[in-house]
Amino acid sequence: MSLKRLFPCLLALALLLALGIPAQAGQAHIHFLVAPPSPAGGMSNLQALEGFRQGLADLAGGYTEWGPSEGASRQGGKLVRQTNFSYIVAAGRDLTPELVKLIQKYFVAPQPFVLHWVGTAFIPLGK
Repeated sequence: MSLKRLFPCLLALALLLALGIPAQAGQAHIHFLVAPPSPAGGMSNLQALEGFRQGLADLAGGYTEWGPSEGASRQGGKLVRQTNFSYIVAAGRDLTPELVKLIQKYFVAPQPFVLHWVGTAFIPLGK
């Protein structure tokens, strides 16, 4: 077999092997959280958002911000609509209690909304 024919075959084999073996795959704790638009007392919107984002980075090593999102909740028997900020955070452990405290530190949120589930990550997690 000539080198001209062998090279594409080796390249195809290398690609198949690379795609077939996920590197650094492992269990991940995934959190979807919603931060309300009202900053905690004494903070501006900018201070609350910057402090919160820094807190997410310190706690989980990073985050994905989905930006403004529309939602609604029952409050006193009425459906109240609100624009919030949504985030996704993945970590090597469940961060729900810490995320609830972080939301309450920077925003007016008596009952923060945090969803947690276990999935798979293909990148290293952590700080």
